Amino acid sequence: MRSLFAAILAISASTSVLPATASSINEPSSRDSAKHLSTLSTPLKVKGNDQYTFAQRSVNISKQIPNDTIGIVFLNLDRSAWKDLEQVQLNAQNPILAIDKLLAFLGKPSQFSIANDVQPWLGSEIAIAFLANTDNKTDISFAALSPVIDDRKFELFIRKLKKLELPKPTETLYQNIKILEWQLEETDDLKPEIPKKQTVSRDMRSLARIKQSQTSNANKLAQKKDADPNSEELDRIQPNFSAFSLKRFVIAKLPSGIAVIATDRQAIQKMIDLSVIDAQGQMSSLADNQLFLRSLNNPLWNRSLLAGYGDYKKLGQISELLAADLPETSEIPGFSRDEYLQGLKYTLSQYSSFDLFTWITPKGVRSQSSSYFSEIRSPQPKDTKSRDRLLSYLPSKIYGSITSRDLNRQWQWFVEESKQQPSYKIFVEGLRMLAPLIAGSGLDIDIEKDIISWIDGEYSVVVFPSDRSPFKEIGVDLTIGSLIRTSKPEAANAVLDKLTKYATSFGKDFIQVKKRQVGTTLMTSLEFPDARERGKTQSIFAYGWRDRQTLILTLGASTASAFIPIPKPSLAESEDFREAIADMPQPNFGYFYLNVNAIAKLGANFFLSELIPSPDLPPNSDSPNTLSKPKLPEPVQKFINQLGGAVFVYSETNDRFQSDAFLGLKP
Repeated sequence: MRSLFAAILAISASTSVLPATASSINEPSSRDSAKHLSTLSTPLKVKGNDQYTFAQRSVNISKQIPNDTIGIVFLNLDRSAWKDLEQVQLNAQNPILAIDKLLAFLGKPSQFSIANDVQPWLGSEIAIAFLANTDNKTDISFAALSPVIDDRKFELFIRKLKKLELPKPTETLYQNIKILEWQLEETDDLKPEIPKKQTVSRDMRSLARIKQSQTSNANKLAQKKDADPNSEELDRIQPNFSAFSLKRFVIAKLPSGIAVIATDRQAIQKMIDLSVIDAQGQMSSLADNQLFLRSLNNPLWNRSLLAGYGDYKKLGQISELLAADLPETSEIPGFSRDEYLQGLKYTLSQYSSFDLFTWITPKGVRSQSSSYFSEIRSPQPKDTKSRDRLLSYLPSKIYGSITSRDLNRQWQWFVEESKQQPSYKIFVEGLRMLAPLIAGSGLDIDIEKDIISWIDGEYSVVVFPSDRSPFKEIGVDLTIGSLIRTSKPEAANAVLDKLTKYATSFGKDFIQVKKRQVGTTLMTSLEFPDARERGKTQSIFAYGWRDRQTLILTLGASTASAFIPIPKPSLAESEDFREAIADMPQPNFGYFYLNVNAIAKLGANFFLSELIPSPDLPPNSDSPNTLSKPKLPEPVQKFINQLGGAVFVYSETNDRFQSDAFLGLKP
């Protein structure tokens, strides 16, 4: 379990701020943010029927949870929160019932049913809390909480559990509250015994050192095998792959009427203490936490199907857990234990807490996540450069695109940040390692100095379908194009000239450079001889200037016609794209857009044509065309048709770094 959640938390801590650093170079201001925080964390006030809102119901549960909680996720089961799904003709059924149907579909045993045994007593919200383990500081315990709306059915649920083929539960009383504990595994048997003479290597350490030690290890094993044929199994290095497994689960019903299912008995005891002792004000709960209240007071909480909160500082307290499976030294830059901890501590020092909201709109599914800075930062200088101009130059029929601005500035920040965040070194040093390799091949190009340095305006990369794709003959009708705005066209032309001269050095029998006119733009095309027809060539890469500051790069010269002249309709005019970005924050760092509908259709067609075996031809058939092609099941086809576009956007204000996402759904 430790390795699984170490990976999850490591990713959360290290990557949730990655895009933020790609654009924010401002240092935190010296202003005290306590006053600002207090205005955002005012205790929730209940008016009229507001006690039934998702936020207030979340408060009621959070009063049962210790203040030192690492993080918590609330799931809103109230049917009214899911009603917008009905506008796109999707069944707004209770997610608990959906899980039960999924388990039935997967063929899980029907001895226990979530729909029949859990749903009848379950309240309209569930909370899953991530808690520091009381006994073992290098592990995490989990607790699921929900109000009990029917005591009798809850008791039937407990009786049903006792009748299952599980070890007999241990029953204890704590503060006059009954606690049932099922021990599923013997803790002493979880770790395999390793001979003391043999040191167990960590997974990544073994991988990093295997090259330099494989010869000596082989010789040692051979010598040991000759001495003792049975010693090979004893001395074999066993990597520490810790599989997720549930050792125990504990159930109790708190005095407040909230049921708790946890992986640790001490966690439930702390919750009971909160219910019994907190009446005297001696203990604080999550509901007293200002950082949590800041998230809870966000208007998005009441709209959400899923709302979450996490504390970076509490996460830092288990940093040893996150680094437990990393090697002490590593040949991979930034991946040693000390470097990882250095980067983690730096990240935790920059951020205080984070939250997550997911809700349904009439147009689709919307999500927003924020990481809050530890201190209020100085306002960013106003960006006066043009924004989103390239969106009008991109075709509407695409599979996906990335649009952003000033790659040079982003890269310079990344280089500086890698000094504080060692895990970024793998990207910085990895790119720099390419320079001597490229130079060794005879191409005198430094990626940092000769390419990234002049990408100081908007840039975009697009994957789109084209019947002129250079890969058409192998059955692939997609290609890639890029538009780059730069204030240094001379520098761009210099590196393009180097590339062209390098290509011609291989001789005309291998590659040729030709000029191709596409609309009003003259493209320089690198072309290979076409083996199918003598004297004919096939363009594989081309470049040209759409205007004095906009460079076009495409795979295949003729595919540039998708950008020239201005496409009608353009991506900016596409209904799916406009719906996806309609309520995204402005300004932002750019758009990562996916045409989910087109991608799903492409994947489905590939599945039907490549993965499903063709049926045998009938005896009297003269052509395979007489056979009908396999078709997708109608429900699958209907679901694909309902998919729209998806977009991911990053932005920043003086108090947070924010990521937003949207998936369009059609009626």
